[in-house]
Amino acid sequence: MSAVAALALTGCTQVMSTGTPVESTPAGTHENGLPITSVWTSYPVGTSNYAEQAAVAEVLISDYDMQVRMVGSSTAMGRVTPLRTGQAQFARLSDEAFYAFEGKYEFVAPEWGPQDLRNVWLPPTTVTVGTLTSTGIETLEDLEGKRVPWMTASPSAQEKILGILDYAGLEPDDVQQVPVEYADQPELMDNGGLDMVFFGAESPAIVEIASQKDFRWIDFDGDEEDEARLQAMAPTVSINEFESTIGMEDEDVKRGPTYPIQIVTYADFDADEVYALVKAFHESFPRYENATATTKDWKFEDINWMPQVLPHHEGLIRYLEEHDMWTEEHEERNQTLIERGEKLREGWPEVLETTPENELEETWEEWKNENAPHVPVGN
Repeated sequence: MSAVAALALTGCTQVMSTGTPVESTPAGTHENGLPITSVWTSYPVGTSNYAEQAAVAEVLISDYDMQVRMVGSSTAMGRVTPLRTGQAQFARLSDEAFYAFEGKYEFVAPEWGPQDLRNVWLPPTTVTVGTLTSTGIETLEDLEGKRVPWMTASPSAQEKILGILDYAGLEPDDVQQVPVEYADQPELMDNGGLDMVFFGAESPAIVEIASQKDFRWIDFDGDEEDEARLQAMAPTVSINEFESTIGMEDEDVKRGPTYPIQIVTYADFDADEVYALVKAFHESFPRYENATATTKDWKFEDINWMPQVLPHHEGLIRYLEEHDMWTEEHEERNQTLIERGEKLREGWPEVLETTPENELEETWEEWKNENAPHVPVGN
């Protein structure tokens, strides 16, 4: 994966702030519909999400003669902006995909507003709470008074931190809030600046720490009411069993937060290219299934294809239909989300024009509640 990693590192510092989304890959496509050269945004080097994405890219490079460049960033805006400016064709996003679709947080700005994004691939991931045993933290309730990461430039991760505290029956003031970027958590914990991390359950950065110090994942052993409090803050999250090669005893199974880290593009992006990429992800799965500890989560048959907070792309839907994995219920929810997105984009210009910038976020939320209320998460 060295070739992919090198491209990712050189791409991290070359993100422009202007441009428009592209509707197809500028370099063109092969006869099978796959792009000759494709640019994807990603999480930064050292995260499990980066490692799995690089493993998939390596198979596409070797088997399909694609050139894949990964532009890594530890911030939501750093992963969305290259897609918006046309530097990337696909973006790997967590809840910031929902925020961009909605026009929320940093996307409530004159140069942004609600974006017409679509899902391309939705592998789930487990990102959970881990700690060094030397901290004495054994349960989530033990986080009281401890140094907890307070995510900068990542509202998605920060919402989950707040939801985890709710799950544990804690308030934000019950912990010491330590500002940190998502990717910098392991190093800061290793150097004694954090008492816990909110990180991927198979992250290479955590593997490295666990090889030198006693590390463990904290079990989410609460009930349905605890989970409901978490989901009120982070609606895409559910608590599921997970296994890890680090921080757990042999044959130990714990429970932790799971949610999709999806690959997205704009709705107008070429459906044939999306279809070809989805097909390649599916058909080449045996080649990358065991490449990392988390690439097994890319298995086509195991992904929950019900649209949740973001509609699916036409190219993905076409492939799901061919495999009898797209039902009337899927289509109905997808259309509901599309229609809501249209309402948001129609209403945004008037709100923007008539609202002082310092009141924009509050006014926009009020407009949405009155004119386009949030669609509850589906099953």
